[in-house]
Amino acid sequence: MRGATVLSENRMSTDVAPAELPSVTVVVPTYREAPNLPLLLARLARVRAASKLDLDVVVVDDDSRDGLVEAVADSGYDWARVVVRRGRRGLSEAVVDGLPHCRGDALVVMDADLSHPPETIPVLLDGLARGRQAVVGSRYVAGGRTHDHWGVLRALNSRIAALLARPLTPLKDPMAGFFAVWRRDVMAAAPLRPLGYKILLEMIVKCELRDIAEVPIVFDNRRFGRSKLTVKQRMLYLAHLVRLYRHRFGAGR
Repeated sequence: MRGATVLSENRMSTDVAPAELPSVTVVVPTYREAPNLPLLLARLARVRAASKLDLDVVVVDDDSRDGLVEAVADSGYDWARVVVRRGRRGLSEAVVDGLPHCRGDALVVMDADLSHPPETIPVLLDGLARGRQAVVGSRYVAGGRTHDHWGVLRALNSRIAALLARPLTPLKDPMAGFFAVWRRDVMAAAPLRPLGYKILLEMIVKCELRDIAEVPIVFDNRRFGRSKLTVKQRMLYLAHLVRLYRHRFGAGR
């Protein structure tokens, strides 16, 4: 597998004109994130206008019933819509279920809690325009970091989880939830059957993504609400890794 490349945010964003960037659908999986959505959409609107992006947003909500649907409608952005899933919950599955509703040539996946900087989206798309299969917003490359109050235990858990994924990808931050891929690559891939919350790893393996770049981001703390990362999610991650190892290395699926 080709090693991942670290791309400079400044070099990428100044060399490519906005008109050359692909159309993009931003996929945002949610569960009880109503207070965060208006803030996220407002920032996306500014990015959309400043970069002249052909950008729309698909919010895939796991039937939160917390006012999220109304919050998106009240935002007044006709390029943002909500798909409500009923009877199932899970970040990765929500992303997969959102794919049929996407129209952009490129897909950007990001969290709703404002931990991922929407202002980096043009940089991710720039990498795709230069021929990459995927571009990842990374905490662990030069220039990237987490919020100062992120916590030692949380950082240690993230590093260990990334180490466990190393046989699948050379990425510094394979646990990232903020990335851009080509929709055509995703739709042509083997069936996506993710477990838990790490959809990027599922796509790397099933979509056979090898030419991947990482760009530095500052991973912020969530603005409102509580983290969905539980012990159950950690166990699902381990089960997901086993499934992906079997798919990649031919030990059955």
